[in-house]
Amino acid sequence: MPQEAVRADVARPLAGLIVVEITATPAAAFAAALAADHGATVIVCEPAEGSPLRRLGPESVQAHWWAALGRGKLSLCLDEHKPEFAAVLSRLEGRSGILFRDEWAFARCLSDRLGTQLLDVCLNATGTDRRDLWPWSTRSEFAAAASGVMALTGAADGFGVAPELPLADYCAGTLALSAALAELRAARLADRTPRPLRFALHEALMRMNEWQVAIASGLDRAERRNGNRFPMNSNIGNIFKTSDGRLITVSAATQPVAARFLAMIGGPALAQDPRFATPAARRENMDALDAEIATWIGARPAADVLRMARECDVVVGPVHDAGDIEEHPQVVARANVVALDGRPMPAITPRQVGRDQSVPRHAPRIGEHSKAVLEAIGFEPEEAQALLETGAVKKG
Repeated sequence: MPQEAVRADVARPLAGLIVVEITATPAAAFAAALAADHGATVIVCEPAEGSPLRRLGPESVQAHWWAALGRGKLSLCLDEHKPEFAAVLSRLEGRSGILFRDEWAFARCLSDRLGTQLLDVCLNATGTDRRDLWPWSTRSEFAAAASGVMALTGAADGFGVAPELPLADYCAGTLALSAALAELRAARLADRTPRPLRFALHEALMRMNEWQVAIASGLDRAERRNGNRFPMNSNIGNIFKTSDGRLITVSAATQPVAARFLAMIGGPALAQDPRFATPAARRENMDALDAEIATWIGARPAADVLRMARECDVVVGPVHDAGDIEEHPQVVARANVVALDGRPMPAITPRQVGRDQSVPRHAPRIGEHSKAVLEAIGFEPEEAQALLETGAVKKG
């Protein structure tokens, strides 16, 4: 692709891969965003009003979220009601690569006409593909509830806690990109057309939460929510508040670490207390042990708790918020947070030795790259201009 705006970054592993994104929900967009981070040419096809993802969340955060989700991508603005629109699709359908989409009406309209050269990867909200089996809401926000994850979150005697991020969407997007790259490789080796992939959002969390089914099989019952403790009270683990109001997480998953932790907060007497001396005993007396830990941590500032934990070689750490993350020396040293056009956002991950990790370009305005994309997929400059004049393609 000769145009500067759509030139592939040959130093990145997915350079040369074409990805088309047509979606109203975060899952497919996140899969495309990961591909863009690693050098793919990602084309966001959107109508004149723009992708609904540009308006996701409260107005105060929309531009910031889109800046991260849309970075490194190109925008091609299309009017599906114009007859000339078909000519654009005919050029796109001849390209090999990946189409990431959902069940948005605009996505269905385009995907039905894009042919089979693009690997069609559809990430749909739970229940949309089998409404006969899912009489409830099909909004993507309910995917975490359908996955079983929320049956494990929250206090033992309370309600499940929904994650304060699109966890199901982003996990599904990550899995979708991995599966799509595997399918492209398999198709190339077998000299066949790539086969479409279908994901319901809850499936990614169910795959990551595989131990829940294993435990249920072993115990002959579903595991119950347990707050921030280890499953089944299997060892010491919870979150506590320090005297200066900081949250501290504790993890003592092995007997040696547990013994050192108990000695730190209560000396030999607590470490040898028969209620807490073994994993089996702790499992039966975890409420009493949590009360001991809460009293000890609650009487000390976070700095003292963390210092003593380091000296005693036990696993204790602070619960970070966004401000802590941006200022933490480890995060700063690894450049895990970057600024693009003055907006902080996560860096490209994972870090690769010897590779430029900079974000290639800002999130596009609606139709910002329409003309450049048209020329890159084979239209002559005068043909591209004619399409813009008909309104079938719009330029930002």
